[in-house]
Amino acid sequence: MFKKAFLLLLALTLTILTLTACNSTESELYAQQKQEEQSSQTEELDPAISPEPNNGTLPESEIEDNFLLEIGEATKETIAYKDTESVAVLVNKQNSLPADYVPSDLVYVDIPFTFSEKVEKRMMRKEAAEKLEELFVAAKEENVVLYGVSGYRSYQTQKSLFAYFVQRDGSEEKANQISARPGESEHQTGLAMDVSCQSVNFGLNENFGDTAEYAWLKDNAHHFGYIVRYQKGKEHITGYSYEPWHLRYVGVELATALYEQDLTYEEYLFLKI
Repeated sequence: MFKKAFLLLLALTLTILTLTACNSTESELYAQQKQEEQSSQTEELDPAISPEPNNGTLPESEIEDNFLLEIGEATKETIAYKDTESVAVLVNKQNSLPADYVPSDLVYVDIPFTFSEKVEKRMMRKEAAEKLEELFVAAKEENVVLYGVSGYRSYQTQKSLFAYFVQRDGSEEKANQISARPGESEHQTGLAMDVSCQSVNFGLNENFGDTAEYAWLKDNAHHFGYIVRYQKGKEHITGYSYEPWHLRYVGVELATALYEQDLTYEEYLFLKI
């Protein structure tokens, strides 16, 4: 009897221990699971290992790209500087004209010249010619007397002229500081005119920049759509020596912008940012 009771008690004890052990294991597993969940939540909130919330903003790389795009859009070129028919066409050492390019609307300019022959250098494109005539009249009204020296110049004429300077100066590099290679001269556009005055013996030299005539031109040419194309101190930008006598027609609006901002055409187009 006692033996049965002992065995029954032993069996009951073992059952209780087993259940306790199971409960303990389940509790530990539950606690471990809760701890892992809390740890996971902590990691999600840790800014050091998790990206910041979007808040409606783009990642930095995308913002940077869009910013660059906005700059490009804001300064997108709206001037037809590559169009040979435009009065704003850019001609320099990097932007040349075809050898067969001849403006379709060349006319003789009605201004006093330093020569009497009726040759191509008396000509300009119609719009530029009309505005230059207005400029000369306005200048004369203020006792500023100007003379035309050289307007339109064909590709072939420029070719011969450049060859002369190469022979005179000994190399193309030296010649190209004062004379354009054929195709790279603004005179071929029919939009440029070299001018002079009596006080410098009607010549084309830097002394013209010290005259009253030049002073008037510098401050008034833009009213008629003209600019002094090759400025002093900007030789490294334009690629040519200072030429106070070289006037270029670009239209009143553009000429005024260049005058007011004191910029060369290259600076206005490509360096204004």
